[in-house]
Amino acid sequence: MTGLSFEELLEVAGARDEIVGLYVFGSRGRDFMVDEHSDWDVCVVLADGDVRDAFDREFPYAHGAQVEIVSTTLDELRNVSSEHSRYAAAHAEVVLDKTDGELARVVAELESLPSGSRDAVVREALDGYINQTYRSLRYGTRLDAVEAIPYALRTIFALADRVRPYNKYLEWELRHHPLDDWAPEELLPLLDRVLIGEPAAQHDLFNRIEPQARTAGFGDVIDSWEPDVAWLRGNGGYRDP
Repeated sequence: MTGLSFEELLEVAGARDEIVGLYVFGSRGRDFMVDEHSDWDVCVVLADGDVRDAFDREFPYAHGAQVEIVSTTLDELRNVSSEHSRYAAAHAEVVLDKTDGELARVVAELESLPSGSRDAVVREALDGYINQTYRSLRYGTRLDAVEAIPYALRTIFALADRVRPYNKYLEWELRHHPLDDWAPEELLPLLDRVLIGEPAAQHDLFNRIEPQARTAGFGDVIDSWEPDVAWLRGNGGYRDP
């Protein structure tokens, strides 16, 4: 069965016992830049994996269709580990829930990092950010400045125990789900300056991230970059060790 409208899919989902819920993700799920041409990204939540093959044959995913359908199970949602995959469902709109609210609770948790992973994510992202910033400042390479930004954003959101949003949703995320100390009117222009390799902007960003990371207990990651930490802050020129 293909070519269903969203309303028809919702009716089918409500009537079938093997379907326990349905949520809308993507632009429609976040009410982001939606117009009459926007498609529907819909995840159908199945009772268990045993019915997956039959469901996917009946409702195959079709890129470019008005309704693009993917399937999962509640257990699979509970155990999503990929940060990229977690953000796909973050802030999604649950439009059918036959689980007495459990599906809505699980989906709501997907904007956060997997349980127990925060420290490791911050350490990896923070070190990567400093490495790329160091290289850009040391050698004047804009590409390294550009590559520092994904690490910086992952660090910023991980410090708040949240997954980094996709690039197109960054401003939306900052405005609809604000981060303490990171107003979009400040962060977004600063990132624009980092993108062109502006040294002052790179120092400014480092000086914003460093105190937050230290307060959260990650000062040792920063200190591992001595004797260049003061230079990364913009205090003095680079000196060969």
